[in-house]
Amino acid sequence: MRIAWISGAIVLCFGGVAAVRAANPSTDLPAGPIRDRHELMEGIGNNAKTIGDALKAGNTAPVVVAAEQIQRDAGRITALFPSGSTHQKSRAKAEIWQNWAKFEGGAKDLQTTAAALVVVARSGGDVRGGAQAMFDTCKSCHDQFRIPEKQG
Repeated sequence: MRIAWISGAIVLCFGGVAAVRAANPSTDLPAGPIRDRHELMEGIGNNAKTIGDALKAGNTAPVVVAAEQIQRDAGRITALFPSGSTHQKSRAKAEIWQNWAKFEGGAKDLQTTAAALVVVARSGGDVRGGAQAMFDTCKSCHDQFRIPEKQG
């Protein structure tokens, strides 16, 4: 049951990476922070997928490297959202800049939960719980600050 829930969270948070690439390839975005953040988020999504796939396979070995990369990338998020960096093909909501402290806090929370996942994965602790905490952090930020992917 928990694996199914984690799998669902991964799909909800990151499963649209391939669809986003098809519908909004980074080459359609202007060079600079908008394209850079799109690519950064795709990388985070790919690493989250690696973690989810590892959990489904019962092999937590890849979790450490993927979570370490997410932790590093999370530290780069806010720098890629300078004021006024909007574009019609970006899924960034205006709420990012209207509630900057909360957005910044979400990026820091992702760093923290990814770091905690690294620790539990190295120690053989509750990797599923650590991953779920990280995925919940992603979902919370996406729900507040990312325009949903167009369906259909």
